[in-house]
Amino acid sequence: MKVGHQHFDNMLNWDKYKIREKLRFMKEKRKEEP
Repeated sequence: MKVGHQHFDNMLNWDKYKIREKLRFMKEKRKEEP
């Protein structure tokens, strides 16, 4: 049970990481455009 819960937390953190990377990528892209 504990292992499953930890895996679930890792999935949530992975989603947050992906979203943060996407936002950062879009911000950088916007900065390059005039």
